[in-house]
Amino acid sequence: MKSHINSILIPTDFSDSSENALGVGIAIAKRQNASITLLHVVDRYVYLQPHEVFIPEIKIMPDINYMIEFRLKEFSESLAKITGLDIKGKVLNGQPFEQICQLSFNEKTDLIVMGTHGTSGSRGLFMGSEAYRVVKNASCPVLTIPGNWKNKGFKKVLFPIRLIPGALEKYFYARPIIEKNHSEIFILGLTDLKNTHSTKDLISLIEKLKNQLKNDNIKFQTSYCPDDDFPKEVSKTAKLLEVDLIILTANIDPDWKSYIIGPFVKQVINHAQVPVLSIKPANRQNEEPLSAKLIGKWGRSAKISVKKKGTDK
Repeated sequence: MKSHINSILIPTDFSDSSENALGVGIAIAKRQNASITLLHVVDRYVYLQPHEVFIPEIKIMPDINYMIEFRLKEFSESLAKITGLDIKGKVLNGQPFEQICQLSFNEKTDLIVMGTHGTSGSRGLFMGSEAYRVVKNASCPVLTIPGNWKNKGFKKVLFPIRLIPGALEKYFYARPIIEKNHSEIFILGLTDLKNTHSTKDLISLIEKLKNQLKNDNIKFQTSYCPDDDFPKEVSKTAKLLEVDLIILTANIDPDWKSYIIGPFVKQVINHAQVPVLSIKPANRQNEEPLSAKLIGKWGRSAKISVKKKGTDK
């Protein structure tokens, strides 16, 4: 299990939301002594004006890329001097979530830190849906930061536990952040009202986590919540406890509960007023983004909405 964060990818569209995410990412990088890659994705639909929609993309992209690359290079160098961190800037063209996930996979990034909302308009770079696409497709954990979030540390962490594969793995991937922040963990056992016989298994699962937390000298509290609306309960508990971070497992269920997984993660991210760390199980950490597979097989016309059996795509 990974016990240290060496590299962080921070997508930026120069908005207030991405600036807040950058502040959190820098704070994590300092605690972990990690390198940072700042990524800006040039989406032609954002930069084209309505009357330019039929102008070939190739005629305008070079000028846009040069301008942004120059700006990002200056910004990265300035940040590196101020923070003492290894920071580089990179500009790519295409669909934002595709390029973010592909770069993360290619460079074996340990963590993506990004805002959940970005510039205004119908195709802002980091709308909620765009952030969720990154969570679903990224091969590494993704930390999403609400637009108004200012804190840089994570003293209180909400840890919802459900009976799904990889439920405890997320702790080991989050442990570097938890240890460096000296966080207190609030374990929330989520049991389905319609499937109460699973409560015993959930208690057993949480006992394993508690033993690990004791071994790691991590402070924790535990509570259980039988409910049929997990996202609502997580959001309510996060607000009640005034936590600084929510940790989720972003995966699928192989059984009848699979229909709740996508909406569960998406609803928590969309409604959370605090950062959310989404972690995939270990067996999906090294998967290449689905979009890259489709593009390689069928070319640029491939539709990302195509589903692959057995994945949460």
